[in-house]
Amino acid sequence: MRPRLAWRPYQEIIRIREIGEILLKNGLGFVVERLELGRFLPGWRRRSAETDQRMARLSVPERVRRTLEELGPTYIKLGQLLSTRPDLLPPEYVQQLSLLLDAAPPIPAEELRQVLETELGQRTEAVFAALDWQPIASASIGQVHRATLQDGQRVVVKVQRPGVERVIDADLDLLLRQLRFVESRSAFLREYRLSKVLEEFARALREELDYTIEGRNADILRRNLAGEPQAWVPRVIWELTTRRVITMEDIGGIKLSELERLRAEGYDLSAVAELVVRLYMKQVFDDGCFHGDPHPANILVCGDRIGFVDFGMVGHLSDGTRSNLRDLLMAVVAQDAEGMVRSIQRMGAIPPHADLPALSRDLERLLWRYYGLALEDVPIAQFLGDVFAAAFRNRVLLPGELAVLARTVLLLEGVAQSLDPSFSLVEVARPFVARMVAERYSPAHLSRRGLRMLRQLEYLAEDVPPRLGTITEQLEKGQLTLGLDVRRLEQILARLDVVANRLAFSIVVAAMIVGSALVILGGERAAVFRLPLVGAALPIAHVGFIIAGLMATWLLFSIMRSRGV
Repeated sequence: MRPRLAWRPYQEIIRIREIGEILLKNGLGFVVERLELGRFLPGWRRRSAETDQRMARLSVPERVRRTLEELGPTYIKLGQLLSTRPDLLPPEYVQQLSLLLDAAPPIPAEELRQVLETELGQRTEAVFAALDWQPIASASIGQVHRATLQDGQRVVVKVQRPGVERVIDADLDLLLRQLRFVESRSAFLREYRLSKVLEEFARALREELDYTIEGRNADILRRNLAGEPQAWVPRVIWELTTRRVITMEDIGGIKLSELERLRAEGYDLSAVAELVVRLYMKQVFDDGCFHGDPHPANILVCGDRIGFVDFGMVGHLSDGTRSNLRDLLMAVVAQDAEGMVRSIQRMGAIPPHADLPALSRDLERLLWRYYGLALEDVPIAQFLGDVFAAAFRNRVLLPGELAVLARTVLLLEGVAQSLDPSFSLVEVARPFVARMVAERYSPAHLSRRGLRMLRQLEYLAEDVPPRLGTITEQLEKGQLTLGLDVRRLEQILARLDVVANRLAFSIVVAAMIVGSALVILGGERAAVFRLPLVGAALPIAHVGFIIAGLMATWLLFSIMRSRGV
């Protein structure tokens, strides 16, 4: 066990050094300095004006994207997830992160065979009548192959790269530790609660590594779209699916990215765009569960049907979020900025120190863009983008599920307009939005809300008398205590702790200097200590001066390093 504990920090130092060198190479030396990674780099690898000047032709968001692509699968996936959070990053960063390329060289055939046989517990020849060892897609986490089962069924098999889970776990642990360290030194970053956001992303990324979750996502979408004859979600072959391998039926089809091929096959691209958007609107507004990555390569035209593939990212809209989104849209139409603030507050996303009047003023300016529009005519993609921009300016964190919806709608609008430049997403979305808002006043919805309120009142009626009894009993015994939450108390106590430690350290140094001086004044016999038996003389006063000097130097260096002087 000990060698592993000793090996892990060594591996982390090597990884930190690699990260620092890639940051320097891409002109992000200021990040190395801010994160204090320079101490892990050799002396000749430092930030250089020449590199900064060479990379100045690229914007900082472009440099960040290139850096993430070089850093590997963890950072690529986190960058893609961050591109769904315009409430955390400025628009130019979101735009660049959405362009992240997730490509990698194919896994060697022997390694691929080993993973398949380990996961499926059989030789590949016993499972597949034919397997194309050349992948049809190869990404940083896994790659996809076409195959034929022994019964003749054509399937696609996605296989996870060997060792990728270990690399991602190590990178995520390192990232979390680094972010918590930086947050501890930056009040600005603490307000954004980025470590909480990273924990959420880490959870999503680890779920993406488990292909059984992707299989369940596909099953849910297939059930929801069962009543849509023009939708096709491939069936999962569960007996050939594990955490690291997923096997699904091969639905063939033409990718939406292959525009020339679609035209050559005689498809009406405008009709295809309308059908794709309608199927997505059904998933979002009717089902509350939707395919969260509408990339053109993940949507296929299969005859008169639209097929969906890659279910690693699926969005879920809870009843609460759908209700808040509905109220938000209604507040826009009513030109009610205060109503918008209340809707955002109900999402639980506003930090305790947020400037609500400033947020309200931002939203009032936003409302003028939609003045006079009917509810069904509010452009959902643009509206969500504006709300997230206002949230970013006011340091408001919106729910992750709403962020996935915003990204999905924006991508979907881009895909539809690539098929038909004159396409209007609002036209297709209008009946779905109207139906969603009408639900608020439907008898079924009102009865559900009434029953929910009755249950809450019942819980309250059961809970209040015992609590009142406890409070009364504590008052009678004089044991009632009040808890006070003083803002930033932990930070103040931490600073006081640092001050007290430095003061105590200074007193010790001063005492050693004074004590050594008094010993010297006592004469040679007092200043020199002779070791018994050996008889060697030890000048304790001089040693005391040296130790005090070293301690004082260390204290001064510590204060200067923390910019205390």
